[in-house]
Amino acid sequence: MELVGEEKKIQTLFSELRLADERTAPSFSATWNRAQARALRPRRAFNLSFAAATALLICALVSLAWWSRHWQRTRQPNVVAIAPSGVVPDLKPSEVAPASKVSPTPSGSEPKKPASAEHRFEVSARLRAERLAARQEANLLANAKKQATAISSWQSPTATLLSSPNDDLLKSLPQLNESANDLKSFLPNTPK
Repeated sequence: MELVGEEKKIQTLFSELRLADERTAPSFSATWNRAQARALRPRRAFNLSFAAATALLICALVSLAWWSRHWQRTRQPNVVAIAPSGVVPDLKPSEVAPASKVSPTPSGSEPKKPASAEHRFEVSARLRAERLAARQEANLLANAKKQATAISSWQSPTATLLSSPNDDLLKSLPQLNESANDLKSFLPNTPK
């Protein structure tokens, strides 16, 4: 098949464009070698801003841990907490007072004349612990009661979808003393 004049002209234009593209496009081997050289270069392993942020975070965590430990020591004295209803709280060995310092007193009554300020502090701390335990127990009972009433009054959200206007017909039986005409009303396709 011979090329006609217009087709030859188009073919020469396309070949000129291809040669121009080849001159301006980078060669594959040069691009590949640059990529290989970039991959072999060691990356900067130590980023200064990342190291500074990490050090600041570690300092903040250490200071928070030190502050919380110091705050707990100054906040809670070494007193035995006695909970009503026989519940024994979890205590650390440092929180348990020696048996000689704890004297049994009836709940809700203060001793007549405390021997020292330390003894008064122990008694008041014990009373506070008893009141707190009683309050927590009352809250637990109230929550249990609320949950029980919520469970007992629960209704299925799809129960209304299962009901139909003819439920009373399906749930009732015809009486034997009804007339035949009344009984025909229960049949689906019979005229009354």
